[in-house]
Amino acid sequence: MTDLRATVRLQFHRDFTLDDAVPLIPYFAALGISHVYASPLLASNPGSLHGYDTIDCQRIDPERGGEAGLEQLVAALRKHDMGLILDIVPNHMGIGPHNRWWEDVLAHGAASRYASFFDIDWQSTDPSLHGKILLPFLGAPLDDVLNDGAISLHYLPRSGGFMLHYGEHRFPISPDDTRRIFDTAGIDVPPYALHEWLESGAGAAALARVGAVFAPRTAIGRGHLADLLERQHYHLAFWRVAGDRINWRRFFDVTTLAALRVEDETVFEASHALIFDLYRDGLIDGVRADHVDGLARPAEYCRRLHERLTALHAEQADSSRPAPYIFVEKILAENEKLPDCWPVTGTTGYEFLEQAALVLHDPAGELPLTAFWERFGPSTYDTVQRRARLEKLQSSFYGDFHTLAARIFNVADRHVPGKDFTLHAISEALEAICLAFPVYRSYFADKAETNDLTPSENALSFAIADARRHLPVYRRDLLGWLQSLLHAERDQHVKDEAWRDVIERFEHLTAPLTAKAGEDTAFYRYNRLLSRNDVGTDPAYFAASTERFHEKNIARLQTHPLSLLSTATHDHKRGEDVRARLMVLSEPETDWLTTAEHWFAHNAGYRQRVAEGLAPTRADEVFIYQTLIGAWPHDPADLETLPERLSAYFEKAFREAAQHTSWSQPNEPYEAACQSFVTSLLEGDFRPILEAFVERIGPAATLNSLSQTLLRLTSPGVPDLYQGAELWDESLVDPDNRRPVDFPRRQALLGASKDFTALCAEWRSGAVKQRLIREVLNYRRDHDVLFREGRYTPVSATGGLADHLIAFRRDLGQTSVLVLAIRRPHVLNPDSSLRVQHHDWRLTRLAIPGRWQSLLDNQLADFSQDLAYFADRIPIDILVPA
Repeated sequence: MTDLRATVRLQFHRDFTLDDAVPLIPYFAALGISHVYASPLLASNPGSLHGYDTIDCQRIDPERGGEAGLEQLVAALRKHDMGLILDIVPNHMGIGPHNRWWEDVLAHGAASRYASFFDIDWQSTDPSLHGKILLPFLGAPLDDVLNDGAISLHYLPRSGGFMLHYGEHRFPISPDDTRRIFDTAGIDVPPYALHEWLESGAGAAALARVGAVFAPRTAIGRGHLADLLERQHYHLAFWRVAGDRINWRRFFDVTTLAALRVEDETVFEASHALIFDLYRDGLIDGVRADHVDGLARPAEYCRRLHERLTALHAEQADSSRPAPYIFVEKILAENEKLPDCWPVTGTTGYEFLEQAALVLHDPAGELPLTAFWERFGPSTYDTVQRRARLEKLQSSFYGDFHTLAARIFNVADRHVPGKDFTLHAISEALEAICLAFPVYRSYFADKAETNDLTPSENALSFAIADARRHLPVYRRDLLGWLQSLLHAERDQHVKDEAWRDVIERFEHLTAPLTAKAGEDTAFYRYNRLLSRNDVGTDPAYFAASTERFHEKNIARLQTHPLSLLSTATHDHKRGEDVRARLMVLSEPETDWLTTAEHWFAHNAGYRQRVAEGLAPTRADEVFIYQTLIGAWPHDPADLETLPERLSAYFEKAFREAAQHTSWSQPNEPYEAACQSFVTSLLEGDFRPILEAFVERIGPAATLNSLSQTLLRLTSPGVPDLYQGAELWDESLVDPDNRRPVDFPRRQALLGASKDFTALCAEWRSGAVKQRLIREVLNYRRDHDVLFREGRYTPVSATGGLADHLIAFRRDLGQTSVLVLAIRRPHVLNPDSSLRVQHHDWRLTRLAIPGRWQSLLDNQLADFSQDLAYFADRIPIDILVPA
């Protein structure tokens, strides 16, 4: 069985099933892929297009092809010596009538056998929620909903119980209330065989009587419904109160996704039983654990997962089967590393997306772009993010935050009563810490499994120091005690369940707060240069040196040589080639700032006056222009669907930004004005101006794309290809990046016989990118050990174009490969065939001897003197000794 070399991420759903993937396997094999990396396949809510809303952990989703479809896909993979990595979702489940665990909890409350499966605060300080679960799914306050007759009672023969209907929602009635409902209707029911009786004629009449007594359109019926609701183990509420009152942990602030307590071994085994069966039966070769930072104790989870999969691997009769692969979705800050105590193969590769992006931006553009942007918004990303965090603490996470503050107050009251720390003071200090926390989370709750807490201590110290600068003097004495509490300097805290509750709640707060305030809010507000705003990136940084790029690669080779390398994912804000085109704007030579000023003037008449002023605002206008530049299709045929795609995208982007409109309070006049503005741009005399600009930067953008691709294919790690991105990836944020892929076109292009130089001249088709991927991945297939274990050596350059090159070699024994990529290409004036005919190639030297042969077109190069080799060809190559 093959080792892991390269993955292709496929998004499975009802319109692209496991069966649909089977005929594509020969294509992926020819491309050089070793493993399909599948989106979640466990049963999810009907119609789900992503699979992260699991409703049943113990079966494969029938809409995606079921177990038979999985077996068929794996059989096809094995025929081509390929494997399967499965995305799993340990952090949360989708809730609703299809999730029997959740429904059992609603029906039986804390007495349910599954009550401990979900992170529910049964002892809420809110008296109305004591022993109950808040269900904030109503479109108005409960009294209004009842008065409108929108809630009705129904009997469900399949479950043998009653259920409340509210629109598309279904809520089970406690079994203890079944007989009481009949009593309220004045019906005597037999003491035994109730369900059989209900199926008889007498039962039908009884149910009709119940329906009349509980009729939602009558005052008496509404009164009975209100009494019935009061007795349930849940409390129905207006959806707007979720952030303030929620008493169970969600995925971020998504009220349809309930967090699982996989730190409980029973929950771990129940939610992973099928995963382990799939591995034992040889249907999967490893897993990708979604949102590992959402778990209470990630290190413990990774250990358990590793131990169980490794034990199953040891039982296998096939000794050639590679050890299980375990990848974790983890967003790392610029100077953060994956904890070395986690027994995992690596991450899903967001940090490589950032690494490649930074090296391909021109640092010379930072100051002018910042000066331009600060006319419309805060000049620093940190300012934007801090404001967004404060807003989220006061809205989406208000309840979580104040529950945590109250728990800290209770600990303080017991352990340091003489200090007189008030709840108000604790709340202010805690808020200041949360606003400054520099990474997603600390790992103090995982202390027993973590051999080095220094990174967590450093992160907390940074936040404490920042809080000290922002808090008034009379609040600062509290910070020292909070710091010791949050990383358990005192032994008594470690043994105290109240401490564990506090630290877990703190770590469950900082991660979603960072994500929602950052990638889901600030990324849509800070529009300095949108190619720097994507999952895994930090827009506060603009560019990085080639030396920094090499340092990151060397570190990965030493610690996680099989970590995934991604530049496009199902979660990205904009496709890898959209970002590559926008990277060109970082080069001052594009005259982007002058161009933007001209566009402001040219399109001034398209803006409309609304209550807030002119719409779109200048900040949103900058966002619109960059989006159009980045996403403008290479293929004219794709222009037909562009207006519809952009309309959906801008609605989401502006609502996520939540500055002039939002999901909770849509500002229809502002949104309509923005959509009208975009329509005018697409249909008026601005369109040829836009197309001319995109055409002018096209060759440079293409070289950025090819450099990014080559770096991903050859750097230490395992390159991951997002579905369809072997051609130009012009997608925007989900669901746009999950549109159907035209695989027949890709298969046809792969079979074309044109050479690499010809494909460079026809770069708009994307076939040149596909050819680059095929050639490198097939070379990797034949030299797998070189890329797994080979040395990584930066190659220095000197002379005129030295700063435009990213060069390194991989060596193992007598086998070597040389990688050469270009950066900041626009100033070099590439032509329509992607050639950079620049005299300074002859003044540029590489510190590498000998003759080399290109894997792309078999041309020979002698680098002993200069780089004249590139004087009349594309300045991107991968070569082997001649």
